[in-house]
This record gives sequence, structure tokens and C-alpha cells, in this order.
Amino acid sequence: MQAVIVAGGKGTRLRPLTYRIPKPMLPLFERPFLESLVMRCYEAGVTDILINVHYQADQIREHFRDGQDFKVQIRYSHESSPLDTAGAVKLAEPYFNGTPLVVFNADILTGLDLKAFIAAHKESGAVATIALTQVEDPTAFGLVELDAAGHVVAFREKPTAQEAARLGIDTVNAGTYVLDPRVFVPVPADTPWSFERQLFPKLLLEGQKVMGYLSEAYWLDIGNPAKYWQAHFDILSGTMPYHLKAVQTLPGVWVGAGAQIHPDADLKAPCFIGENCQLGEGAVILAGTVLGSGSLVNGPLGRGIYPPGTMLI
Repeated sequence: MQAVIVAGGKGTRLRPLTYRIPKPMLPLFERPFLESLVMRCYEAGVTDILINVHYQADQIREHFRDGQDFKVQIRYSHESSPLDTAGAVKLAEPYFNGTPLVVFNADILTGLDLKAFIAAHKESGAVATIALTQVEDPTAFGLVELDAAGHVVAFREKPTAQEAARLGIDTVNAGTYVLDPRVFVPVPADTPWSFERQLFPKLLLEGQKVMGYLSEAYWLDIGNPAKYWQAHFDILSGTMPYHLKAVQTLPGVWVGAGAQIHPDADLKAPCFIGENCQLGEGAVILAGTVLGSGSLVNGPLGRGIYPPGTMLI
């Protein structure tokens, strides 16, 4: 089993945060989001990882290097020009070893049980298994239609609200797949190619077995500032399980190592105070605030107040 992480995008929806840092390297509670994906692979027993890079690629390479520090093997495929989702995975084909591929989009935060997902794929005998989730508004995603046995029968990319209502379908592509590497053989090299619009529909036209795996686990596309902040809030509130390198000093109040907090500072749960932060007398930290390491919030009372949802990273 190998993992392929598609991490080459420019993250334009997250600008200005991504002007100087690639989207997958944005911190999620002091740790690059991409690091959490690598650790999820390790915990699921997938230690051979291929990372597709393009924008600000050196930052990713310098952080992970060969993966030894993370107890995995990491190799890289570099896009000289954007190749879309399936084209980016095709680029890593020289590293394929013939075993199934777990493919991730590097902007999805999810509690999906990878071991169960992989096991379901192996048991089904499908060439592709697509993780699915249910959303209230499917218009920004690709609808996936299943039959009673869980076989994928149709893809409807970004439907209108009227079309989604008429179909009565709210299951969308959740951006994680298990694939037989042979599905990439007919994909043209060095050519933009999409999973959603080209590869998956082609597999259906050929009559190949494509399964859907519907999960009720937490799922969030963190590709814009509002969703990026929501990911932090959901973790703080316990909606999304996540290991925080901090101590919970009060219910919902997480404090990193070396932080200095004046006894008269007022911290409202949920909030996160990063390592080596300083909160002075009268500082008020409202619910939903995330302070990155080294942040300084001064008093006296009435000053140093951050509104709900503040993020200093």
C-alpha cells in the first residue's frame, strides 16, 4: 500500500495567507496541516508516501525531507505546470510498486477511518473506492450517485441547487480515494487530467467496478479563510478529534508550553494559546481565538481584547 498526497496547488482562495507559504503547510495549531496527513498515513500502516509538489515546493521538501523523522519514506513528484488532480498522481507513476494507492487532496480535514476505508476497498475488489460524505449544500462539490449495493453509477459535477433537489442526492466526493494503480495506465502523461471529470467517468463507461464509501466522520474542505478558521474552532470544541500539543488548563482552554498568562487575564473557552505567548493583566481572549506561538496580548484592562474568531498565526 502506498499513499499519494496531491499538494501542488497555489491555494488562491486562502490568499493572502498563501502568498509565502503553500496551502498544505499552513499551520493547524502550530503544526503544518500536511504533517497531520503524513501522520494519519503512518498510523494506518501506510509508510510509503509520494507527495506531489508544485507551488513553493522547497518548503515542503525542506520540512519533510526523506520522511525519516516521521517514520515513513517520502518521495516527491514535481509538477512543472499544473496537471489537475489525476494528472498530478499520474506524474508519480514511476514510483508505483503495484499495490493499491491511497490518494489524498491536501486541503481536506477529516476523521475518516483510513484502516476501515482501505479494508472496504480490498474486500470489494473494485478498481476504485471513493470516500463520500453528506453535505447540506452540494452545489460546490461533485455529487456521486450510488445504487443499493454501493456501486457508483453517476457523477454530477457541481450541480445547481435545483438539480440537487430534483435528484434528492446529498452525497459528495470527499477527496480521498483508494485506487488500483493500473487505472492510470491510459491517462496521458504530462497532460491535465481530472478525477472527477475524466478518470472516474471513464471507468464507469468501461464498466469497471467503482465503489462509494459513505462515512459519517467529520469532514471539512479548509480551502478558504472561513473554513480554515472553522477547522480550528471545530477541533477546540471537540467536533473533530485532533492531538493538540498543549495542556487543557480549563475546559476548552488549551495552553502551549512556555506561555505566560497573568492571573487577571480572562480566557473564554474554547481558545488556544500557543507556545511562549504572553498575556498581560486585563487581557481578554474571547471564545474561538487562536494565538500562534510568541503572540503578545497586553493590558491594562480594556485593552488587548481580541474578538471571537481571531487567529494570529
